[in-house]
Amino acid sequence: MTIPIRRLSGALGAEILEFDPAKTLDASIVAELREIWLEHSILLFRDVDWTPAQHIAFTRHFGKLHIMPRIGTEVPVNLKQYPEIFVVSNVESNGKPVGIKRAGWGWHSDGEDKRIPNMGSMLYGVETPKVGGETSFASTYKAYEALSKSTKALIKGKRARFSRVDMHQINYPNLPPLTETEKLERPDVWHPIVRTHPETLRNCLYIGRWAVEIEDMPQEEGKKLIKDLTNHISNANFTYTHKWSPGDVVLWDNRCTQHCAIPYDDSLESRHMLRTTLEGDIPFYLASDGQRIESALV
Repeated sequence: MTIPIRRLSGALGAEILEFDPAKTLDASIVAELREIWLEHSILLFRDVDWTPAQHIAFTRHFGKLHIMPRIGTEVPVNLKQYPEIFVVSNVESNGKPVGIKRAGWGWHSDGEDKRIPNMGSMLYGVETPKVGGETSFASTYKAYEALSKSTKALIKGKRARFSRVDMHQINYPNLPPLTETEKLERPDVWHPIVRTHPETLRNCLYIGRWAVEIEDMPQEEGKKLIKDLTNHISNANFTYTHKWSPGDVVLWDNRCTQHCAIPYDDSLESRHMLRTTLEGDIPFYLASDGQRIESALV
């Protein structure tokens, strides 16, 4: 079987056509889907109508599921009956939030503040606003490839420190501060700024909103470089912006993309999304001489 697709942009992304992900799939179809995913980095399925159990079952074709922890909030983050499903929502029930509001407002890849970040994420649009609520995606392959030779040489083999403790209140000002226990549970981590994808072996730029410093670099110089690289990733030449409709499902590869939920006035309409998340692997950079530089806890 050859699955028909439509490219979403020149940078990344493919819409899977004439396909129902809620159905039972055989191994050959799953293998073809994975090949398309690795080539295009994000997949879009439209008009999906499935149960949480079907959502979970389809995600499992791509790897082991990760259950999102509740950090810095008393709001429930997962469906009670299906803890594998993370709830991103501005909806309330009996005056209480049913999920995390304003998650992902800022360029990042999921789990980048952990030693083992998430491999992939799959977001299902249940209720989507007519105005606002888009998500932008960026190819960090293309972002890396477009860097100047001097910048590539500057960051080659270097790691950046990513810190949930330092950046939690900055990235999530609407949430309470971390408790001392939560701080201990999320120690800082050094990730290679140039990351080698474990399946494609292509290099990408791995830097984001949780990064705070670069090893062997003065603090202010490192902060400026982090800002410059982060801004570079969101260049229009590397991005695709998705306008959600109910029934849309997007699967993205966190190892070679970043994404950003675009801020909007979320008091006007409901936005209720359900996300499954895939367990990942330790990021590494594979140098041309065979040297392997891995992520490490501080």
